[in-house]
Amino acid sequence: MRHLITGAGQIGGQLADDLLADGHEVVVLRRSAPAADASGRGPRTFAGDAADRDLLRRAAEGCAAIHHCIHAAYDARVWRRELPGREQAVMDVAAELGVPVIFPESVYAFGHAAADLAEGAPFAPVEDKGRVRAELMAARAAHAARTVSVVASDVIGPSATPAASVALSTVIGPVAAGRTAWVLADPDQPHSLTTIPDLTRAMRYAADHADAIAPGGDAIVHAPTDGAPTLREIAAETARIADTGREPRIVSVPAGLLRALGPVNRLIKELAASSYLWRRPAVLRPGILTEREGLTPTPWRDAVASTMPRSA
Repeated sequence: MRHLITGAGQIGGQLADDLLADGHEVVVLRRSAPAADASGRGPRTFAGDAADRDLLRRAAEGCAAIHHCIHAAYDARVWRRELPGREQAVMDVAAELGVPVIFPESVYAFGHAAADLAEGAPFAPVEDKGRVRAELMAARAAHAARTVSVVASDVIGPSATPAASVALSTVIGPVAAGRTAWVLADPDQPHSLTTIPDLTRAMRYAADHADAIAPGGDAIVHAPTDGAPTLREIAAETARIADTGREPRIVSVPAGLLRALGPVNRLIKELAASSYLWRRPAVLRPGILTEREGLTPTPWRDAVASTMPRSA
C-alpha cells in the first residue's frame, strides 16, 4: 500500500520509518530535497510546497491515504497565514482521489478542558493558537474529504527533537546531562505525554480504518497515551536511567516573568499564552482507539527511555 506524507519532521519522519519497516511504499512531500539515500530503501521524495495542487496530485498518485504532518513556526500569526491554505489544498486533492487525510493534532483548541480532556469535547480555545487549531478542525469537518484528526498531548519518543518537544528540551535533555531543568511549568502537575510512535501507529490505523472511524466523513480521536506523570517524575526517571548519581534539580520560571518578557519576545509571548497547559493538570483521556480498537500506549517510563539523548 502506498502512503503520502506531507512533512518530514519528528512525526512525519517517524511515520515514514514505520510504514517502510512494514513493507509499505512511502512518498514524502517536503519543503526541500533530502540528502541522497544510497541504500535505495527510503521513501520517494517530492520537494516543494504542499499548497501546490499539481505537485500534490503527482505525489499522491496511487496513494491510499495522505498523512498531513506539516507544521509551522510557534507563532499564531504564522499558523494562521501558512496552515489553512495547505490543509485546504491537501483536502481538495484527497477528495478528488477519494482517499482519507489523517492529521496529527494538539490539545490547543480545547482550552482549559485540556485539564481532563475527554474525546468529543467541544472546542473552547482561550488564545490565538488554539483558535487557529479550532478553525482548522472545523474546516476539516466541513470538507468533502474524509478526515481523521488524531489528538496527542505533548510528544516524546525516539524521533523527538528539542525544538519541538518541550519535555525533551526542558527536562529530559538537561537532566540526562546532569544540569538543572528550567521549566515554564508547575513541575508537580500531572501532564500527559504522547509517545510519537504511538501517535504514528494511531495515524496508520486511522488511515486503514477511516471509513469505520469517521463514518460521517470526519472524526477527532485521541492517540493512545499512558497516564499523566509530573515533570518531576519524568526528571527522576531520566536521572535514574542516565545514572547521574544526583537528585535532579528543577526550577520553575515564574509565570509573571514570562508575561513581562512577552512584549519583547514573540516565542515567550506564545509560551506565556499557552502556559495554562503546564501550570495546571493536562490529562488526555483514552478514546475509541484505545477503548474500542485496542491500541495500547507505551508505558511512560519506557517512553522516557526511548527519548534519552544518545550521548546520555
